[in-house]
Amino acid sequence: MRKISYCLGWISLMLLSLSLSAQVPSPAEFLGYELGSRFSWHHQAVSYYEAVAETSPRVRLQAYGETYEGRPLMVAFVSSEENLDQLEVIRQNNLKATGLASGEIEGPRLPIVWLSYNIHGNEASSTEAAMATLYQLAVHDTANWLDEVVVVLDPCINPDGRDRYINWNKQVSNIPNQVAPQSVEHHEPWPGGRYNHYLFDLNRDWAWQTQQESHQRAQLYQRWLPQVHVDFHEQMPENPYFFAPAAHPMHNVITDWQQEFQELVGRNHASYFDANGWLYFTKEVFDLFYPSYGDTWPTYQGAIGFTYEQGGHGRAGLGYLRETGDTLTLLDRLTHHYTTGLSTVETAYDNRERLLAEFDQFFADGAKGDETFKAYVISQDNPLGKLEGMTDLLDQHQIQYHQLKADLVSSGFDYANGETGSINLKAGDLVVPAAQSQGNLVRVLFEPTPYLEDSLTYDLTAWSLPYAYQLEAYALNRMPATAEEVSLPVMVNEVAPSIAYACLIPWEDMRSARWLAKAHQAGINVRMTQSSFTFEGKNYPRGTLVITRADNSPADVWEQVLRFANEENLGIRFLESGFADQGVDLGSGSVEYLDAPKVALVRGEGVSPSRFGEVWHYFEQQLEYPLHVLDTEYLGRVDLDEYNVLILASGGYGRYTDKFYEFAQHGGRIIALEGAIRSFGSSNNGGQSTILAHSMQQVSVDHENISDDDESLLKRYEDQGKEYATTSIPGSIYKVQLDDSHPLAYGMGDTYFSIKHSSTAYPYLRGGWNVGTYPSGKPLSGFAGVEAQKEIEKTLAIGQESFGRGDLVYIVDSPVFRGFWVGGQLLLANAIFFR
Repeated sequence: MRKISYCLGWISLMLLSLSLSAQVPSPAEFLGYELGSRFSWHHQAVSYYEAVAETSPRVRLQAYGETYEGRPLMVAFVSSEENLDQLEVIRQNNLKATGLASGEIEGPRLPIVWLSYNIHGNEASSTEAAMATLYQLAVHDTANWLDEVVVVLDPCINPDGRDRYINWNKQVSNIPNQVAPQSVEHHEPWPGGRYNHYLFDLNRDWAWQTQQESHQRAQLYQRWLPQVHVDFHEQMPENPYFFAPAAHPMHNVITDWQQEFQELVGRNHASYFDANGWLYFTKEVFDLFYPSYGDTWPTYQGAIGFTYEQGGHGRAGLGYLRETGDTLTLLDRLTHHYTTGLSTVETAYDNRERLLAEFDQFFADGAKGDETFKAYVISQDNPLGKLEGMTDLLDQHQIQYHQLKADLVSSGFDYANGETGSINLKAGDLVVPAAQSQGNLVRVLFEPTPYLEDSLTYDLTAWSLPYAYQLEAYALNRMPATAEEVSLPVMVNEVAPSIAYACLIPWEDMRSARWLAKAHQAGINVRMTQSSFTFEGKNYPRGTLVITRADNSPADVWEQVLRFANEENLGIRFLESGFADQGVDLGSGSVEYLDAPKVALVRGEGVSPSRFGEVWHYFEQQLEYPLHVLDTEYLGRVDLDEYNVLILASGGYGRYTDKFYEFAQHGGRIIALEGAIRSFGSSNNGGQSTILAHSMQQVSVDHENISDDDESLLKRYEDQGKEYATTSIPGSIYKVQLDDSHPLAYGMGDTYFSIKHSSTAYPYLRGGWNVGTYPSGKPLSGFAGVEAQKEIEKTLAIGQESFGRGDLVYIVDSPVFRGFWVGGQLLLANAIFFR
């Protein structure tokens, strides 16, 4: 007899534990309604978990943070009472086995199964399933799984998104609910409940941890490092259930055992789905490659990670009439998730000894290092802000790094030019050894070009951290001698002399941009040099900020300048004269006054929610500068002349093109990102932008020259995926050539690494400045189809052109992609501040 059984309409629980069931409330008893009959608010799920923990000796709760909107985040540890009494010992023993904690393993060692629910807020059935799963384990552990396994349940990873969806659904749903697909309750409004507060997709953020929820969850996860992790999802309602084995491509650090356990779990799930006649599929669509998913990130840290996808999503509501004529109910959806959750625990229990042994071996193999590269070196010459950001991320991942003891010449791969050869290193450079407990994760995050066994993948094909952070870095063929202590510089700025004539602020990373943001808000008048100069033997490049006594009358201005610099760990220089040793003096016309920008960002229908969210998050959490958010619903009635910078995230703005041109003619700057550029191909008011997307050009077919025996037209239908791959760029890293004399490129040097996830290409501007271009269609890292490479070569990456008294800035690929593309943050700051 199977250990999980069902009856029509609900779950039939076997061999009830009368003593516990009398104490622990069922979901229906606590909530006052049957699971599946309505959606539960997040606070109701939290309250139910608290009630079960109060009444069951098998459950212990731990809060681990809160969302941006203040909702609590928590997990439940579920195991036998004896195991919970030794929970800290179990945790420590697990970490000792990885080498990430020292000491001998003493006491119990148990596999840990972590089940994560509702990372996409409108995939709402999984939190309902999380309550059913908790009750089953807390009361009816009839097979004694909990004697040998610790289960961790996170009932809702994305409470803000969930409640956004639930609130909308409750407002518009019929009573009784309407299952017809055209009904309003099956059509979410913008932006939908998928995303968190900042409209980030949290399931792309596991590795990067740009969001508060991700960072807090990862801190807890890293304290446990489970052997099994499941991420529960939903897909469109017509789809059957997806479970393991995952699709290919799989990253080549994934072990034979991790693939084998995927098969074991999938077959166990299938036995339950077969018995109940539920449709499912495996080995398709959902692969294991991009490292920032809820299945891959745990997998690269020794777990076996899973994505489970139930048909439903935000479209399904409480019930959805499928094309086949059957109705998919919320009860169906949560029951399927409940089944795979318990089936996963069962499979882990049945394979508990091998789970532990293979987990230990994964970390032991990681400690042996990589056959290709022995270490990754990050030059100390990189801007300090980027070094600090990188080391923070390494610390979050428990990745060890040291500093080089002495100057040396080595050999290896240079990320900047993509070539292998001799490399000059300096004492103090940061060294990340490939041979360490987290060696497999190091390899995944740093490898210059991940091996891709199949070009058809679900997400990005490149993400290497040195490119993401725009760092001077190298992958070495041998491990150099290092010192254990790591010490990054701490800037100690001199107090301003009473007779200071001016102060110079370097423009090199986001520390500089945040300093300027603070200065503008404090009313400090700032200039920026468009020519380099030398003072007291030190050269200052274009983009250096200049604060003069002449521009600022308050007596405390130097105190404010110094305080802001110390807050940002930014080295500054006070001068007693404006007379330059070489180059322009500080009174030159090329030392330009900077107006404080008043910035508006557009959201709403037609705008990509996640691309909008990237910019919104950038302003509030990274730049810390005021932002006005406008909505397309009323944008036509807004007086844009109240602003001087307008940012358009990727989306369609065609109906507002004339309004935007008028704004630019009056002196405003428009920053168009990605797909927003397409809105500027033409104008009805007589203005004309020179930008024209290839995708907008009309292509006519020359029928007369088509030959009857043209083999290129004879394509197999089954190869359509491969045909699409030739024209696609699913997410690759490109080298952009910059005109470093243009203000948009200040502080960035003459090259920039861009993450490109679209094959859309734009020609060079004919009447503006081609600030950044793609000299080659071939990516530095990742996959791009052969036809896409032809389209990209010698096209625009970053451009600027005048329009009336204002101008337009085009950035073809998001400079703040998913919040983790740190190296583009300064580019966006340049576009905002340097007008």
